[in-house]
Amino acid sequence: MKCFPLSEGTYTVDQSKNFIPFNSATDSVKDRPGSLLVEICPFLIISEEGLIIIDPGLGMKNEDGEFQIIKNLSQLGYNSTDINIVLLSHLHKDHIGGFAYDENGEMKPMFPYAEYFYQEEEMNEALSKLPSKSFDESKLLFLKNREEKIVLKGNTQLNKNISCEISGGHTKYHQVFWIDLGNEKYFYGGDVLPQGSQLIRKFAAKYDYNGKESAALRMQYGKKCAEENYACLFFHSSVNPISKVKYEDERFVLIPY
Repeated sequence: MKCFPLSEGTYTVDQSKNFIPFNSATDSVKDRPGSLLVEICPFLIISEEGLIIIDPGLGMKNEDGEFQIIKNLSQLGYNSTDINIVLLSHLHKDHIGGFAYDENGEMKPMFPYAEYFYQEEEMNEALSKLPSKSFDESKLLFLKNREEKIVLKGNTQLNKNISCEISGGHTKYHQVFWIDLGNEKYFYGGDVLPQGSQLIRKFAAKYDYNGKESAALRMQYGKKCAEENYACLFFHSSVNPISKVKYEDERFVLIPY
């Protein structure tokens, strides 16, 4: 297997856009009214082009004061300097927070030798909305001003293994990734398809830029993954974040991968 989840844990989030750690053994969602329960799960892909991180998450530290994503990498035998590529589906703070960190008032990259891939119009749109609770302004500007970045302008074949496609739906210029490693294929739908349950439970989310579009795209992407044998990567799923998909009798079935 060439793909590994790098979970930062479970959180609740409400209209304040603050992500608060959630421990199922001691916490209750009922005590946090108006909150959604979500996992934050970046992914590591091992490819011929190098090591790839998809959406590096919040950038939270664990109880030992270590960045959780770095701890997860170390458990797989890697460190931050090994990462070659960071793919960003969109620029909300829970998806890009882990790309950089503040050290004594100075912003530094979490993965210093990586190139960061994002859509140009996604950045322009995000900057136009500042100030906003959905974005970390300091990290947005740090990303925009970095030299080690690849600014994408629409659907692109990034290399022989990876292609990106502007989906819209969640944000206006949200993108998804199709990753073909030969004997393994992965689809990352970002926040258009953040949980496997959203293939089974049809709905339009109010938090999306265009909820109806996202709902339609979930069906489209799910069917393609089933037909072409892609494993789906679910960023906000605490259960089976990597799953194959079957589509039978007009319904989806998830198969842990």
